Amino acid sequence: MVALLSYLHKCFIRSYRYGPASFVFVAGICFVYMVVPNPVMDSYAFSTTFLFIVTSVLCYSFIDLESVNQESITLLHCGSIVKLYIAKLLYCWLFTLPLALFAVLYPSIFNKFNREPLLEELIMAFLYHILSSWLAVVLTCWFSKKFIRSRFMSFLSLSLLIAMTLAAQGIQSELPQAVKSVTIIIPPLQMTVNLLSTYEAATTLNKLSAIGATLLYSLIVAGLLLLVMLKRRLDSAQS
Repeated sequence: MVALLSYLHKCFIRSYRYGPASFVFVAGICFVYMVVPNPVMDSYAFSTTFLFIVTSVLCYSFIDLESVNQESITLLHCGSIVKLYIAKLLYCWLFTLPLALFAVLYPSIFNKFNREPLLEELIMAFLYHILSSWLAVVLTCWFSKKFIRSRFMSFLSLSLLIAMTLAAQGIQSELPQAVKSVTIIIPPLQMTVNLLSTYEAATTLNKLSAIGATLLYSLIVAGLLLLVMLKRRLDSAQS
């Protein structure tokens, strides 16, 4: 797995596809904190959302990086399409960890807040950031060209999903009571954002619920992705 991750890293770094999105994120964080002071957890609510969007762009740039022939060779070496896509999911997520760390530490180190954040707040903020990026990774992989041939349609569909995720609370409030339950299929990013925005009043159960909801949703989506990829591989081998 380490060798596979190292190979994926070399391919991605050599492609320079990571550059624009990474630069936009770092520059965006620096720009936002030019005005001081800022509330601690409300600011982290913004950067969590920002990281979700940027991670989606990074993952979209990475997931189809290899050509069909190149991926076939990679698959031959690793021996399993499940292993290959676990590595791709894991690599995309690991790539965003420095961005999450920057978003959490930069305003704290350079005194951009209206008070000194507590250690517990920094740890929880980092945890919510990396869960947000993991959620973005497992969602974006569904918009690979293996599922949607047209790059225009896949990007448009991904953009629509991101917009729905960010507007989940508004969508839920506008729906009739009888059908509000369907909003459970919308990624639970807003649950984390709302939690960070009301962090001081939140209970331990609220904090853990936001973590649990994101983890459960992400694991289900990732599990379904791997099952579909395995089934498609098996069907292809039989035909």
